[in-house]
Amino acid sequence: MGAEAERPHTRPEARPEARPGIGRLQWVLAVGAPAAAVPGLLHGLDSHYGGFFVLTVVPLALPPLLGRFPKVFAQACVVIALALVSWSVIGAVIAMYVFLPSAALLLLAAAPGPAGRLRSGAYPAVKAPPVR
Repeated sequence: MGAEAERPHTRPEARPEARPGIGRLQWVLAVGAPAAAVPGLLHGLDSHYGGFFVLTVVPLALPPLLGRFPKVFAQACVVIALALVSWSVIGAVIAMYVFLPSAALLLLAAAPGPAGRLRSGAYPAVKAPPVR
């Protein structure tokens, strides 16, 4: 009774499964997307279309900032990746295809964590009907 009375304000430590947010691998992939875009950005800055390259890289900074909100993180990753893929195809004439690896990293970041559970909870990979 004496040990419990001395520390009334302590909480039990949270389990790693109970912590909010995304997995470490998802965060690393989301941070890797802007890093993978740097060579493409440097390639495009010395052309007449440098502004297009800068505006293409700016949205890539958003998903790593949303790590505490798993559903919003996954949705932002998917939306930005799909927009980046379509913009890369449309802008292939001015070499926008250099941003395709960043789009692939964002799509991978929206996937479930390494433990196989959907920490993000936004996009399950396969939803199979129940077997009778």
